Amino acid sequence: MDRKKGYGRPGHNAPRVARLWRLFDTVSARMMLIILFSAGPIAVIGGLQAWNSYRHTLAAPAFRADMAVSRIDLEIRHDVDHVSALLLSVSHMSLDEPGIARTLQLAQSLTGHFYRQMALLDDRGVIQVAVDSGRPLPLPAQVPDDDLPRFSGDVRIRPLVIAGPNPGGYSYIRITVPTAIADSEGNIVRKGFLTAIMPVVWSRHHLQIGDPRLDFIQQDGAIEAWIVGRNHDIAPLCDDCWQPGAPPPQVIRWIRSMPSDLSNTRRTFSVGDAAYAYGPVEGGVAALTVTRRNSAETHALIMFAVWLFVIVALLAFGLAGVAQSANILLVAPLRRLTSSVGLWQSGGGVFDAHASWAMPTEIRRLAHAFTQATRSLTRHEQRLARASVRQELLMKEVHHRVKNNLQIVASLLNLQVSRIRQPEAREEFAQARDRVRALATLHRYLYAEGELFSLSMEHFATELCGQIFQAAGEDRDGRIVLSVSAEKLALEPDQAVPLALIITEIVTNAIKYAFPDGRRGTITVRLNQVDARQARLEIADDGIGLAQGRLRATVDRTGIGMQLIRGFARQLGGTLTIVEEGGTRYILPFPLKGGDAAAAAPG
Repeated sequence: MDRKKGYGRPGHNAPRVARLWRLFDTVSARMMLIILFSAGPIAVIGGLQAWNSYRHTLAAPAFRADMAVSRIDLEIRHDVDHVSALLLSVSHMSLDEPGIARTLQLAQSLTGHFYRQMALLDDRGVIQVAVDSGRPLPLPAQVPDDDLPRFSGDVRIRPLVIAGPNPGGYSYIRITVPTAIADSEGNIVRKGFLTAIMPVVWSRHHLQIGDPRLDFIQQDGAIEAWIVGRNHDIAPLCDDCWQPGAPPPQVIRWIRSMPSDLSNTRRTFSVGDAAYAYGPVEGGVAALTVTRRNSAETHALIMFAVWLFVIVALLAFGLAGVAQSANILLVAPLRRLTSSVGLWQSGGGVFDAHASWAMPTEIRRLAHAFTQATRSLTRHEQRLARASVRQELLMKEVHHRVKNNLQIVASLLNLQVSRIRQPEAREEFAQARDRVRALATLHRYLYAEGELFSLSMEHFATELCGQIFQAAGEDRDGRIVLSVSAEKLALEPDQAVPLALIITEIVTNAIKYAFPDGRRGTITVRLNQVDARQARLEIADDGIGLAQGRLRATVDRTGIGMQLIRGFARQLGGTLTIVEEGGTRYILPFPLKGGDAAAAAPG
């Protein structure tokens, strides 16, 4: 088992994805994410409800102000209808002027002299009989033609704003109906008009007990109201329910910017904590109302802020609590468990998980399982280590014995060579001896370097070529120069054996045939790794080259040396190429076993 191998996690190539992964790569972050996903919808729903309540609370004053405009319109319309019905009733009595005067006087008395003026007009609108309330108004003696009805049953309603002692004065409405004036005997003698000037003002002493408007005009009430004329004059609706006054200057400027046609004008707006509503009412005038936030609405706004703070605080407290609890109950025990695993991986002895009662049951069980597993793995590793040592010793002994046996065989062949008189036979025995020596050298390297399953070709190739030169007797006078360059290439014995035999055959042939008659030259041996999956052997000499007849023998595969070379090349899985350019060059690329598992041998 490889203790250096650590715990991994999914790899990510993109830096952005990697940063995102690291952000949520801890137990605390994932626990907080779970809490957000579980408690987030509830918090969002609570926040939306609080926000909806907050919006309704903010809009409540404007809603009340707008409803007040509708209420004022309804009450004024009711009063106008009442006055119109009264005047139409009088017009149907066929009275003479004194009778009409007495009837109007009676109507004023019954209404508590509420109307500023009730009068009889002739057919040109000139006042014939007038009954005032005791506070006469500065009115002209003749009503304009536009304010007079055109036909029987027609009711004309016209607004009037009369300056008075209060800011802006008071607002009035003139109601005019046609009538017939009779003589003393009841005969119709001419046509005329009945008119009444009704103040658009609500006074507490004019309203009867039970009138719903009393609730509207409570002293220091929540709603204040003004009447706005066509020329944008402003008059208070109530003269004894709140302190009469004018709206703020910015409201007055806003009203004066409104068009004179009030039929389709209905607006609400806010100034500070006050909500204003502006809209047309009966009589051709407009009403302006203002309401302010009451204590209940202020309390609701405060509760919204408190509720929002509570939601955020509880969520933050919950996340902090989850993070801290996760650190105490999960992260810290897991870190101790990881530290113990790391210490055990680095060869620190027996695994100790430091399990305690503060750990959750699952982590204690995990620590116990790790303890049992690591103890079993430790015992198993110890058995494997002992077996590996025994195997290494056995392999070394095998290589040592094979090397000794091959050396004995080489020595026997060498003795046999000295006793043979025929040159051809002696040469064959010498070649067999060199091949056996090459194998003996290979096994000696496997034994000496302790590499039982791979062989470094750097020093082996140099020693093998030097051994061949020494056996051929070419190391004494330096007639042939040997140049060997081999990388630190690690080959398995299955590849090293045929490669060593190929080198032996080619170098031996070059020594024997490339430099006849004492010719000097150089033999070059190059072994290098092309890439992670392929190596390349190149052996070249600058001798006379292969003769035409010997080349045909090579092609026809009649020479045993070339047969061996080609057979070993096929065993390596490579393709042998022979090039004759200023000598002979053998090129053999071959694949490495295990692909990129073949690496450079250690130095």
